[in-house]
Amino acid sequence: MNEIFEQAFPFWESLTEKQKEEIRNSTVKTQCPKKTQLHFGGGECAGVQIVRKGRVRVFITSPGGGDITLFRLLEGDVSILSAACMLNGMDVELDMEMETDCELYTIPKYVYRRLYDESGIVKDYTMEMISEKFSDIMWLFNQFVFSNVASRIASALLDHKVMEQSESLAITHEALARDAGTAREVVTRILKQFQADGLVKLTRGNVEILDEAGLRKI
Repeated sequence: MNEIFEQAFPFWESLTEKQKEEIRNSTVKTQCPKKTQLHFGGGECAGVQIVRKGRVRVFITSPGGGDITLFRLLEGDVSILSAACMLNGMDVELDMEMETDCELYTIPKYVYRRLYDESGIVKDYTMEMISEKFSDIMWLFNQFVFSNVASRIASALLDHKVMEQSESLAITHEALARDAGTAREVVTRILKQFQADGLVKLTRGNVEILDEAGLRKI
C-alpha cells in the first residue's frame, strides 16, 4: 500500500512513521462498478480519495435534475474536494459517477484532518490542490459564459478522444450534453452540422472524429 500513497502524495516521505501507519491502517479500499454514483456535501465528507483504477466523472446537479461535468479523475488522481467540508467554512456539493469499474482508496476525514492540523506540508498541499480545482471550475464556467455551444461540444469530443485514445467514440448525445453544459437536443443538432461539414461521422451510439484540426478551430 505504500506505493499507492507515495505516488499520490508528494509529502508522503515527510510524514512520521506513526502518521504513515495511521493512514495505512485507516484507509478503506472500495470496488465501485461502472455507473456507481456517490454524493458529497451538506456536511457529509468522504475523506480524501485516491483513484487507484478507473475513471470518475465529477459533476454538480441542478435542482431540476440536470447536471454539468466539472472534471474527471483518472488513475492515480486524488479527489481532494470530497474532503473540503472538513475545512472551516467550506462545504462543496459534488456528485461522482464511475465511468468505468473503479478501485478507490479513502482516507477518513478525521485522519486526514489530524494530518492537516499537524503538518504544514500537508496543509500547503491541500490548499494548493483545492485552489487548483476551483481554478479549473472557474475556467469551466467562464467557458460556459463566454464561448459558444459548438465550441464546447467540439472541446468535449477532443477531450474524449484523448481519454479513449481513439477517433471512434462510443458516447451518447446525453453524455456530451452533460460535458458541454447544454441540452441533448442542442448536441444532436450541432453534431449533425459537424457531420455535414465533414468534421465527424455519426452512427448509432458512436461519433467518429474525421477532422481534429477542424474541430479545434471552432
